Amino acid sequence: MKIYKKASGAQGIPIVPMLDILTILLIFFIVHTEFKRQVNVLQLTLPQTHHLAGERGDNTQVLLEIAANGDLALSGRRISRDNLRDALLQILREAPQTRLQVAAADAASLSSLMEVLDTLTAAGLRVEQVPVRINYSAE
Repeated sequence: MKIYKKASGAQGIPIVPMLDILTILLIFFIVHTEFKRQVNVLQLTLPQTHHLAGERGDNTQVLLEIAANGDLALSGRRISRDNLRDALLQILREAPQTRLQVAAADAASLSSLMEVLDTLTAAGLRVEQVPVRINYSAE
């Protein structure tokens, strides 16, 4: 009498060899990927100009500086907080297209900056349109 062994069920997919092949492909693509770099196909020598007529930049920008101790300077001249509003109104009357920029020292207090912004609002300027730059020290 012959005894037959029942053949085992369906064989599973061999995962380990597939992982090996996947790893090899991954390494291949990483090694052979051409990283983005600037390729100069044409070597160009661009013309240079020595004398080019042009317009002078408009001098409609005014800088308001706030020092670390709270002192103010408008267009390079010291000014008191009491006279700031009047000086701004005068500048805006003479040249309505003037743009104001505020530069604060990194050690200037926040209350000084807020007082200046309140003064700008009192002078009729929209504070959200005035760029404020805080100069951080490189220490």
